[in-house]
Amino acid sequence: MPMPLEIIGLGKPEVRFVWEEGGEDVWTTRELRLRCTCAHCQSEATGERLLDPATVPMDITVKDMHLVGNYGVGIHFSDGHTTGIFRFKTLVRPK
Repeated sequence: MPMPLEIIGLGKPEVRFVWEEGGEDVWTTRELRLRCTCAHCQSEATGERLLDPATVPMDITVKDMHLVGNYGVGIHFSDGHTTGIFRFKTLVRPK
C-alpha cells in the first residue's frame, strides 16, 4: 500500500503527496473535493454522485489535514466540508 513521506497543501490550491516508493502526485484541492466519497457526496447505496460540482468554489483550499490510520488522510476544506477520507491508494495517479 502506498504511504506518503510528505503531504504538502495547507492553505494552498493544490496538495502534493510525496510517496515513500518514490515519485509524487499533485492534485488540485478542487479535484480532491470533487472526488470525496463520503455519504454527503456519494450515495452509499448506489454509488451515485450527490455533490453538484457547480457548488464547489474554484478557489477552494485546504484548511486542515490529518492522517486516518495508515491508509488515508482526512481533509478539511475551506468550503466547510470535513467528512471525507481520501485513501492513499486512490491518490496515486496511474503512470
